[in-house]
Amino acid sequence: MGFNLEVLVHEYDLLRGLILDLAEARRLPVTLREVRVLSDFFSSVITEAVLEHQQRGAALVESEARLRGVVEGLAAGSFRLDLGTGEGEADPRCRAIIGLPGDAPFTFEQATRTCHPEDLPRFLQAFEDARAGRSGGQFQVEHRVLPSLPSRDIRWVEVRGQVLPGLDGGPARVTGTVTDITVRKQADVEREKLLAEVEAARNRLLSLFENAPAFLALLMGPDHVYEAINPPYQLHVGSERKLLGLPVAQALPELVPQGFLKLLDDVYQTGTPYIGRETHVRFARKGHGELEDAYVDFVYQPLRDAQGKVDGIVVFGFDITEPVQARRRAEALAEKVRAGEAQLRQVTDAIPVLVSLVTADERYGFANKAYEDWFGHTREELLGQPVREIIGEAAYAVLGPYVRRGLAGEALSFEQHGVPYRFGGTRDVRVTFNPYRNAEGQADGYVALLQDITVQRRLEGAVKQQAEFEQHLIGIVSHDLRNPLSAIQLGVSAMARREDLDERSRKSVTRIQNAAERATRMVKDLLDFTQARLGGGIRIERRPTDLHELARGVLDEVEAAYPHRELQVRRSGDGRGTWDPDRLSQVVQNLVTNALKYSPEDTPVQVETRGEGGAVVLAVHNQGAPIPAERLRALFQPLQRGTEDVDKAGRSVGLGLYIVRSIVGAHGGDISVESTADAGTTFTVRLSRSAEPGTGSA
Repeated sequence: MGFNLEVLVHEYDLLRGLILDLAEARRLPVTLREVRVLSDFFSSVITEAVLEHQQRGAALVESEARLRGVVEGLAAGSFRLDLGTGEGEADPRCRAIIGLPGDAPFTFEQATRTCHPEDLPRFLQAFEDARAGRSGGQFQVEHRVLPSLPSRDIRWVEVRGQVLPGLDGGPARVTGTVTDITVRKQADVEREKLLAEVEAARNRLLSLFENAPAFLALLMGPDHVYEAINPPYQLHVGSERKLLGLPVAQALPELVPQGFLKLLDDVYQTGTPYIGRETHVRFARKGHGELEDAYVDFVYQPLRDAQGKVDGIVVFGFDITEPVQARRRAEALAEKVRAGEAQLRQVTDAIPVLVSLVTADERYGFANKAYEDWFGHTREELLGQPVREIIGEAAYAVLGPYVRRGLAGEALSFEQHGVPYRFGGTRDVRVTFNPYRNAEGQADGYVALLQDITVQRRLEGAVKQQAEFEQHLIGIVSHDLRNPLSAIQLGVSAMARREDLDERSRKSVTRIQNAAERATRMVKDLLDFTQARLGGGIRIERRPTDLHELARGVLDEVEAAYPHRELQVRRSGDGRGTWDPDRLSQVVQNLVTNALKYSPEDTPVQVETRGEGGAVVLAVHNQGAPIPAERLRALFQPLQRGTEDVDKAGRSVGLGLYIVRSIVGAHGGDISVESTADAGTTFTVRLSRSAEPGTGSA
């Protein structure tokens, strides 16, 4: 039976303190080296054990992290303030969090009035530091919010903001977010209670240390010579066996063919700890005769000297045949998990979605706080009330068929537009019903999630109209410009081949040809932009490609167009993968020509392609002026550039980097940029070698 590592890990730190307390109380002659060995060993054991337990409980940890992330994301509201007038705006969520009525003006004075008096000086100091530039213009502070009604509890919020310079020399502005962190604060209180329980367990840990079959040994040098052992270790391997001063291979020769000496060698040579769990080992506890079986959990922890070099190994382990202690700790952990589940149920109150449980008799068995705003009843008043009575007859006439399907045990999701609202008007809603089963596994109602999407649908309508206009505009570009541009290119190409042209005419033809090519590229960029934004992403056709060779071919073309510039090329590793070579050529050409355009002509542009395991990387570096930090955030958005300088080539409409990101995204890759005055600017593209299932467009 396995021993529960997580519980021991929580206790080891206390155990280390107990050992030192006992040594001091009994005035034992403990050296500084022995203290360092003990501290280093237990610190490593704690780290390794926690990591192991986290891996065993990955599903639970990930589930809780996702839930907390969703909750914190949904609980945020935003605001802005004009420091000249002291007036501003706040979204409905922000107003709800600080308890400001929807029709009340949002001012700095009004916002601070909701702050708890004990927290107000700290809030004002953080704001003043930001406005004075002492904190980089940013502030972050947690404070309590006074309840808007006497019946409500005081809540905790976190305010994050930034002081921005005014427009055209006007007064400064403040923008920020407000997040309700009451649940997190409550969780902190619960953690403090758990810490108190752990402190109360110190006496139990003392008994555990003195009576548990845990063993400890110190091995020194590459031959692993026993320098120190504790009585449990001696009993574990055989009470009459000589160990001190002998190497492991001589003191316990039966361990050599079992592979333990090799494990010790690996730890000593690499400095990497080794943790063995439920490991089978056989000892000749009398020094001879038949080997005895045992199962242990143990750690080989490297011990380092003052220079950081490994000079020994600490061995720690325990017999895992004591299931009673493990079972008790497992039961305690299970109880804490159940308590945590009860706390997580409270999280639904912070979700701005109507969450309810409807019982088999069409009554509310549970409702979160969002129902209070929607129906004007407290949660306590809703419980036990018929659904039909709460939502009203008009709404029930629309939703009643779905209610009956949910009660029949059907899982369904639907959108219903124009649902009559009991306070007047109509609402558009998105609803999900999931069957609810009781402890016996029998259908006993359903869980309902209801979201008001009225505003969202209005926005979608506006976006649809805008998309139709953009499609019409791009249709004009694609059909009315490409044909005449093609005619111009064909005409000037024919004229360029004529031998009777004088030098002046030939230069004019060349200028026309170059202008037509630039216009064609602009049209192509606009078409790619439209496909990325409106056509479901840029389409790609994958086939085996070598990024090293593809980049080399593109760079040959660029060098021909920029003969006076220096390109430095580096390649390493395996550059092969499955991509669209034509689209990747666009990426390489765009990044390299950008680097050439926005860097001094007497500096080189470095292009590197390298294989890294399952990925291939393209990096393009130049020594141009750094991209301002405020532009980096929107650099890959359409119609954006990294500088105010005019494009030297005279053709960019600010779509190149957006198209590059769309192409990289269609391949399932990512692109990033770093830009500083000292290091220059580097664009880095990382691509997986093979296609991810279902990919094919951005």
